[in-house]
Amino acid sequence: MQETKQAHVSETAAAYAVEPYVRNEGSVGNKRIVFIGASYKFVHKVLRDMLLVGGFDECELVVHDIDPVPMDTVARLLERIVEQTGSRIRVRRTLDRREALKGADAAVLSITTGGEESDARSWDVCHKYGIPVGIGDTLGPAAFARNLRSVPVVVDIIRDMEELCPDAVMLNFTNPLSCLTAAMARRRSIPAWGLCHSADEMYSYFATVFDCEKTEIEMDVGGVNHQSFVTRLLVNGVDRTAEIQNATEAAPQPHESVELQQELFSILGAWPSTGETHLAEFYPFYFTPERVKRFAGHMKLPAPEREAYGRRPCPPIIQRWASGPAPVEDLHLLTTEHAHELLWSAFTGAPFSRILNVLNAGYLIQGIPEDVCVEALVTVAGKKVTGQSIGLPPAVHSLVQRWTTIQDLTLTAALDCNRDAARQALFLDPHLRDPATIDPLLDDMIVALEPWLPARWHSAMA
Repeated sequence: MQETKQAHVSETAAAYAVEPYVRNEGSVGNKRIVFIGASYKFVHKVLRDMLLVGGFDECELVVHDIDPVPMDTVARLLERIVEQTGSRIRVRRTLDRREALKGADAAVLSITTGGEESDARSWDVCHKYGIPVGIGDTLGPAAFARNLRSVPVVVDIIRDMEELCPDAVMLNFTNPLSCLTAAMARRRSIPAWGLCHSADEMYSYFATVFDCEKTEIEMDVGGVNHQSFVTRLLVNGVDRTAEIQNATEAAPQPHESVELQQELFSILGAWPSTGETHLAEFYPFYFTPERVKRFAGHMKLPAPEREAYGRRPCPPIIQRWASGPAPVEDLHLLTTEHAHELLWSAFTGAPFSRILNVLNAGYLIQGIPEDVCVEALVTVAGKKVTGQSIGLPPAVHSLVQRWTTIQDLTLTAALDCNRDAARQALFLDPHLRDPATIDPLLDDMIVALEPWLPARWHSAMA
């Protein structure tokens, strides 16, 4: 019999309702799950969730990274969690990606190509041209630079999987989520799904706003990662979409302001999935001199005299849990990332529904090309993804179409070192105000990111 339990609220949704979870019946069996990138943020949380819901005790977890220091730290943390909980899960580690992937049943991707130094160099180029950088991981020239660096890498990973573990699935946590997931999924050989809690947490948010349970919320949702839209909201089967504005204004404010979401809803009649800096990256009128001040403290500032960044420091709490005498303290928490449910579904075939980043196959969003990555409500059962096709209001559709066009051009630029596609992607980007800056900005980006870009970019400049 399945046992429903209550978990503490997730770290990223502290203002929302407590998350219930269901203990799995049975076991997925002897599966090999590979973490590509020893992320201090995601890896141990995936294991923690797997232990909470059960059914993964016969699995082998492999931690792979190109740097032995984070790899060993994260692997030690996983080993401590396994020992502390009495699980039979086995933990391995390796610097050899092909060794890690051989015979894998699933891969979980969380990498930053070039690390903090590569990001900082792209920020410096943006500042040279007067382009503010907020988060810099979804839209804008800094995110575009991430794609140029990372798209070839993730495609190489999928090529390895095609050879070494052709029956595996890929779960992607890496930003820019839409482009990188599309780059992998377009090959059609390995199912590739992008995971992000931002849209899924709207269930918790609206449950709080309308004082109901999450299970009583139904939504029509569609868009791209970090900016999908609720176009219809039902509470206990009653359409409450028209009430969203007044209801959110009357409700207690969550940990992050929803003022920008309210502003867009008042115009579009659809509720954006994220607010504040994430939302601002998608539009031309927020990072202006008049409005950018509201994001003070969240913007990436220039540091022309800085020293080069080295290895990302390990958070003290992760170091303490991995190597200190005290036990790991957060094993009672359940995240809202849902990797464990997707793994369970992929391995057992049990259906699981959530908002996911997938190719628009079957036109999950009507009028948007099938080979771009969209964020939509889908059901995963094994390796099959299905969902109801929805239409977006005209203004929202126009926005999403523009963003997916930038995605498509960026992929062409990154995979083919295609300068024309790069220039067109930047031309459509909401951050650029003057077409005359496109060519010099692109040249400066290519020079600044030389260690992490395919050589063809530099030979084309010669």
